[in-house]
Parts: sequence; structure tokens; C-alpha cells
Amino acid sequence: MNKKGRNRGVVLSVATVLAAGALAAGCNNQDTSEKKGAEANQTEPKRGSITVSIYDRNNIPPEEGNWDKNRWTEWINKHGPVDVKYVPVPRWESLQKFNALFASAAAPDLILEYDTNYRNQWYAQKLLMPLDELIDKHSTIYKELMSKVPLLKKLGTKDDGKLYEIGRVTPLMTNHAIYIREDWLQKLKLEAPKTTEELLQVAKAFANRDPDGNGKKDTFGVNLSGNGFTIVNHMFGHGLNDWDIRGDRVVHEWDRLKASVAFQKALFDAGLVDKDFLTDKNGEKAKQDFLSGKLGMYLHQGLSSSDYDTFKKNNPDGNIAILPLPKSEFGQFSPVLGAPVQMVAAVNAKAADPKAVIQYIDFMVKPENAIVIKNGIEGVHWRKGSNGCPQKIDPEKNKKEVYTADLNMLTSEVLFGKCAFGDSIENPSATDKALSDLNSQAKKAYISKERPVPSLNATTLPLLPDALSIVVKNVEKQIGTGVVRGDIWMKAIVNGPGFTPDQALSEAKAVWEQAGGAKVDEFYAKWYADNKNALFLLDDLYAFDEQIQQFNRGRTEP
Repeated sequence: MNKKGRNRGVVLSVATVLAAGALAAGCNNQDTSEKKGAEANQTEPKRGSITVSIYDRNNIPPEEGNWDKNRWTEWINKHGPVDVKYVPVPRWESLQKFNALFASAAAPDLILEYDTNYRNQWYAQKLLMPLDELIDKHSTIYKELMSKVPLLKKLGTKDDGKLYEIGRVTPLMTNHAIYIREDWLQKLKLEAPKTTEELLQVAKAFANRDPDGNGKKDTFGVNLSGNGFTIVNHMFGHGLNDWDIRGDRVVHEWDRLKASVAFQKALFDAGLVDKDFLTDKNGEKAKQDFLSGKLGMYLHQGLSSSDYDTFKKNNPDGNIAILPLPKSEFGQFSPVLGAPVQMVAAVNAKAADPKAVIQYIDFMVKPENAIVIKNGIEGVHWRKGSNGCPQKIDPEKNKKEVYTADLNMLTSEVLFGKCAFGDSIENPSATDKALSDLNSQAKKAYISKERPVPSLNATTLPLLPDALSIVVKNVEKQIGTGVVRGDIWMKAIVNGPGFTPDQALSEAKAVWEQAGGAKVDEFYAKWYADNKNALFLLDDLYAFDEQIQQFNRGRTEP
């Protein structure tokens, strides 16, 4: 099938999925007693027992318990088909934790991890279980979803031709963003920066011209910790990996990375960022700086309602806006987007009861259950609005009791029908309105073919052969640009005039060449030449999302 024909098939499948899931989304979901009663009259096999990873963000209120026991683990164990024990994994140190668990034979049966590179590593080490036969025999919900969205199978299949990963289907969403203090701009009589040079000047004003009016020089212009490094890289056209398509070939993006590092060095040398940003690995310090009113431009994943409320409490007159990524010498781009088809899970090769794992996946994917896990219990945390979509009953209660974001990793929101899309809240609170407005600004600023995401989709690049994978792994600490930020690049940012970005680039290239990196570049170049007509790239991504939006606009009910 040619590319156009393939995409048409994918689009039609998405519409079918949305139609199939529409009625389920508005149901009262927590009462499964009738079903359980019917099942009790049958002879059932012994109930399975599994372990499942869960990101630990320290966001469960103490009175609610922990990941050993809380209201949601109890709900899942009560209503689900298997007994589940959750294994907490620190969000920003997941690779280290998972590797330690694998090494001690204690890795969970179901591994939930966003990072494709990590999952590829575990596959290469033969730590993951192929799922084709398991899904065929024991799945109904996920198997049907996979048949409707063939990309789930395509993106989850490795180079041995077997399926190893479980994914989800969502509307195309913004992920990273730049939040800017609009009130500071107005106070200092500045325009929102449209270029990277203008961003540098605005950052200087935010750091040096007392925008909070307290008479002290105690504010920062911008953050480089957390998601800062990645977002600045995107300004200069360097994406989530070090390779991109230029013209009709794959190139290693050295020059764009050097330009990004040079810009970050300029910010650092001018005292516009926290000098200790390297110790703020998860960006928590930067977040507190922004929420407390000490940071003018916040490069981050997204603000929660509690984040926004904290910001307004500390800054009653503060006003936040979304800043499009400023234009650099390489063009204007967008930050990371949440891909509409994203792989998020894999099964441990040593899972004792893989059938039970598949049963758990089906339970979590099923819309009637997923909508509870996402929104809470109907009648307690939400009610069905006139549009059929969940409406919060008491937002303050939900802040304390609905801490389920990471339990939603298997949720395919397109199965919620119209409720999968924004602006479905009736009688929104001031916070809801503010966040909805920011979300609309972000979509306008970042989801645009004119300002593309500057890289191949992270799931597009193939798994490297073992020998080449080792090459990349061996140099990651020195020249990495992902979660691990290479020492050479960080040294160029913080070491003043003694080590320039040009020197860093020269040293990084030498490290790459000495490690055998040229063979990696050659592998990707040949792979692209052989497969370019069958890839799901950025144009396909925008087309995929447009079809979902068209389907939504044509719907009269959720």
C-alpha cells in the first residue's frame, strides 16, 4: 500500500474507534456488581496476581495512603479481574530504578514507561516478552483497539517482527510549553519575545529590573532545569534525538545542538538562570520559583489546577500566557507534542502469569473503567453533564482524592468520544477557565505545520543492533541530549570562557568518532533510504489528528 492509502486506512480506523467508544464514555462505571454476580454463578479459574509499575511523584496526600494501599489501588483490586500490587518508580530516575529491579529479579510484571529508548534497551537485553499470541488468546478490549488502529501494532513491533509494546490513542496534544509572566511584560513595557535574541533581552529584564517590585534582585529570567534543556534545544531545531531528516536524508544534528548550548551559555553567563540548575534534576526548584513569583519564563510540561491555584495565591495580580517558541537562525519550531499513538508499556519476560497481565490491560483500557480512573467515582467526584461528559462536583475534593494521573497511562482517550477533547467542562471555575485558555493558547502556538516539531517522532527511529546500541550507551554520559545530559554540553554552559561551545562540539565529535559513532550514522542513513516511503512522520501525524478533529466536529453527542 502506498503512503497515502496507508494513512487513509489509519484515519478510517480512528473514526471507527471513536464511534465504538462514544456510548461507553458516559456510563455510570463503578457499579459492576451485576456482572460479578453473573460471574459468581460460573466456575471461574483462580484469580491472577500481578505486579505493575507506577511512577512515584510523591503526590498522594499522607491521609490517602501510598502506592501499597489507597482508594484507587483498592478500587482496581475490587473491580478488576486480577490482584494487583503496584511497584513505585521515581519519575525522574526510572531507568536506574528499573535496571536495579531487573538486576535483582524484582522487576514488575507490567512495566509502564514513557521513554522509548529505555524500552528499546530492555528489548535488546531480552528482558521483555512477545505479546502477539497472548493478546490473540486472552485480550478482547485491547485486541479490538489494535485492529481499529493498526499503528498500535506497527509501533509496538520490534525488528524481530514480534509485538512487545502496548500503546494508547489520544488526541494530538501539547506536552511541553513556555509559560511567561504577561504582567511582568506589561510592567516593564516589553513585547513578548519573537526571536531567541529577544528572549535573551526579556530574560535580562526579568532578572535585573525588579519585575516583582520588592526592591531586590531576586528573580530569574528563565529555567534550564527540568524540561528547560529540551525546550531550548527545540528552539534551535534539535529534537528528542540527535538525528533528523534534512532534505531527503538523515543527518546528525551537531550544529543546531551547538547553537542551543551557546544560547544557554549566554543565559547562564549573564546570570539570568539559577546558577545551581544542574542540581535541580527534576525541575522542582524551578517550579517552586515560578509558583512563588521568582521566575519570569517557565519551560515545563504543564500546569495542574493545584499549580495554578498556588501561583494565584502567591501572585494575586499575576497573569500567565503561553509563549510560542521564539524563532532562531534555523527557523521557528514547536516543542514536544503528545503523539496521538504512543507506546507506554511492556511485559517482563519473567512474568509468572502473563494471562493475568493481559486481563489487567484490558480492564484498564476499557472506557467504563478508564473514565473512573481518570475522573473519580460518579456521584462522588463527578456527575454527567448535559453534554454527557464528566463534570466535577467539588474541585477541592478532587484535588485531594483524585491523584490518578499515572494510573491513566494505558487510557486511550479517543474512546471517550467527544469527552476526549477540551472544553467539555460545564460551569467551569476560574481555574478551569484559566487552564482552558492556556491550553487553547498552547494548541494555537504549537500544533502547526508552519512551526513543526524539529525531529523525527521518537518512535520512528529503529532499534539499533546490539553493537551500535552499546556505542550510543557508552557515550551517553559525555554527549547525551535526552534525560541524561552530556557532561561536555553542561561543561560548556557553566564553565565560563574557559570552555566554549565550539570546543564542546569539537570534543563531542571526537568522542563520537572514537566510539565508532560513524557506524551509527551510517546505519540510520541506510535505514531511512530503505524505509522512507513507509514511515509515519510529521505530515502523517498532523493528518492523523485532523481526521480525529473532523470526526469530533461532526458529532452531535459525546
